[in-house]
Amino acid sequence: MRSRFTAYVIEDFPYILQTYASQQRSGLTVSQLTDSAQNTQWLHLQVLAHHPQLNTAQVEFKGFYQVDGRYYVMHELSDFVREDEKWCYTTGVIQKDSGEFSPERNSQCLCGSGKKFKKCCGT
Repeated sequence: MRSRFTAYVIEDFPYILQTYASQQRSGLTVSQLTDSAQNTQWLHLQVLAHHPQLNTAQVEFKGFYQVDGRYYVMHELSDFVREDEKWCYTTGVIQKDSGEFSPERNSQCLCGSGKKFKKCCGT
């Protein structure tokens, strides 16, 4: 999960495509991934839970991002399967608390600077 998030941050869409399970990767292209992430700046990842099994896993996370100066959170339960000794994304269920949100002024900034939001990106 963390490597996929990092790949979205640095816009490494070929890598993201390779992290999909073979069945989900079929028919998906790098340009489709690039288009879907256009104008999105990924800011912060919170892994809330990780439930690994032998060849499957589920990860609950919140990904915080910004589009056109507005802040959003994507809360998802993601399913992974092990293929060729690598964990690959299969599906995800977006949770109800996903969507636009307003960071509190005194909370830590999502950019990871360690500053309060009001003294960093919230100015």
